Amino acid sequence: MRVPVNSLLMLMAGIVLVFLSCFLTKNTWAQSGNTICAPSLDAAYAVQSDSDSPDSIAQANWKRVTVPDYWTQRWPNHTGVVWYRVEWHAHCQGDSSRAPLALLVSSMNMAGQVWLNGQLLWSDANLSEPLSRSWNSPRFLNLPSQSVNYSAPNQLHFRITGDTLSTPGLGHISVGETQNVIAQFKEATWNQRTIFYLNIILSLTLGMVCCCIWLFRRQETAYGWYALASVFWVCFASNTLITETAPFSNTASFTQFNIAFFTLFIICFCIFSWRFLDKRFPRIEKSFFALTLMLIASIWLVPVAYLPNTLLGIFFASVLLFSLNSLFVSFLCFRTKQLEFWLLGVTLAGCLVISSISFLSLFHVLGNTSIVLPYTSLLFAVFLSIILAMRLSKSLRRIERFNEELNQKILEAEKKLELTLNYRHTLTIKNHQLKERLNLAHELHDGLGSSLVRAMTQISYAKQAMSNKQALSILSQLRNDLRQIIDNFSESQIKLPSNPIYWLAPLRNRFVQIFDDMQISLQWEVDPEWIKPPSAMLCITLYRVAEESLTNVIKHSQASAVHFRFFVKADNVELHIIDNGVGFNTVDIGRSGFSVGMHSMRTRIERLAGILEIQSRPGETSIAARVPLEPKIVEL
Repeated sequence: MRVPVNSLLMLMAGIVLVFLSCFLTKNTWAQSGNTICAPSLDAAYAVQSDSDSPDSIAQANWKRVTVPDYWTQRWPNHTGVVWYRVEWHAHCQGDSSRAPLALLVSSMNMAGQVWLNGQLLWSDANLSEPLSRSWNSPRFLNLPSQSVNYSAPNQLHFRITGDTLSTPGLGHISVGETQNVIAQFKEATWNQRTIFYLNIILSLTLGMVCCCIWLFRRQETAYGWYALASVFWVCFASNTLITETAPFSNTASFTQFNIAFFTLFIICFCIFSWRFLDKRFPRIEKSFFALTLMLIASIWLVPVAYLPNTLLGIFFASVLLFSLNSLFVSFLCFRTKQLEFWLLGVTLAGCLVISSISFLSLFHVLGNTSIVLPYTSLLFAVFLSIILAMRLSKSLRRIERFNEELNQKILEAEKKLELTLNYRHTLTIKNHQLKERLNLAHELHDGLGSSLVRAMTQISYAKQAMSNKQALSILSQLRNDLRQIIDNFSESQIKLPSNPIYWLAPLRNRFVQIFDDMQISLQWEVDPEWIKPPSAMLCITLYRVAEESLTNVIKHSQASAVHFRFFVKADNVELHIIDNGVGFNTVDIGRSGFSVGMHSMRTRIERLAGILEIQSRPGETSIAARVPLEPKIVEL
């Protein structure tokens, strides 16, 4: 389901408006109407002094100030200790009222002490370098009843130690009944600390998510740059939460590193915004990196006297760079028609507005405006959540389309495979039929053919005219041979002979009479026993080879003597048929392709992984067949 562009833009704009409406409103620390005491702050004074107690500066040259006060406006180059004196009245109803009162100090920049009417109430751990950091830590202090003058003026003294790098001074203070001040303290804690904790946690989470995306998809460089920017932002934002300068030796070193982290965050964020738009500006990027390196180097190379102005200038330059980049990228985003880019443009515009307000508030241009900078992380969290959801949705839609296409292709492949299998099945059947026909042709040629040759030879060499009874006998023998071929065509129907002599006896009987009529002497030599029982296929094959060989002797050899040998060995059997005929050219016969009998013999023997050797010359022709007793059928 596609999300309308206008709806998402209205959602992002609504989030920005909520932020502005909630956090641009001036926070007024109001008190309840039903109060016993209504303390009022009458006047505030400040003086430069290194004294350790307010008694020693009672007669100092105090200057009237307005709280909150930042002494760089009065003493621009002063780094050290400034005392503040705040005079106030309890204004309780009735002289006997002793309502518990409390004090809230929004900030003491950088480290401080609090005194009430000459009594020390609270002190930071480190009042000298490395200083404690109370600049963004609201302090809630109960005012001891015995130390409060309920009917006379009271004095609060604040001893503040700071330097010109960190806008030193005293923040908002409030005195009131304990319950009212507790409510104010909770609000101040939320504004000054809790939202920064949430900002850091959210930034780390987003950074980890983007880092994981980049690790698993290195081509997503935008997420890698955002993860790196998140690391530097967390290092910079930790400045708002750290309460001690250690491990840094002094506040200046801490500030130097903090400004360096902010500068690195800005450059990484700029690169992220460009990579998100699939933009690369090689020259500008090189210039940015060179500028960043120069700025960071100047942080540590500049003389100490110029360090405050240098750090302030680098901070302003980084903010200006961020602002210009946000405007530039937003302009590029709004020129496109892609929803993701529009969302980035809206997010950057919102972050720019929030950052500008926080920047002005930091330098006290907007007065007592709440800090809203941490909410930029929430805005980016919403942005990245929408982006990741949109990309996940696109990926899922792509996967669904791919699955549909894959299923369609599978169906098409199944149909093609079915047609192919049917075609192969048809070819297999035809091939099997052809093999069966070929085997039948070989059987008819080798079996019935030899019977016909014998019958023709008997008729040709008959010494007198044959009677009907003799002719009928010859035809009956041909019929019996044909029936035997049909019965023996299936290997399972063959009955294995008990020994080689019984097996070859029919063959000998058929050819002995013909050889006698043709005056051919036949020497018969057969081993009497099987060493291992032969297979039916082996018996059929050798029987047909022997039959075809003897038939060829009758038809072509013009021999006067034939030697028939059959040997049974441990692992194979051998058949040798030798005659003294006219011989033939084995090469020419093999090439001509007209010798069906020789081809049939060779095919039969090779099918059983055997060897057929035919050698012939005038006066001697030898046919030798060797077949293993356990033949492995070879498909030809």
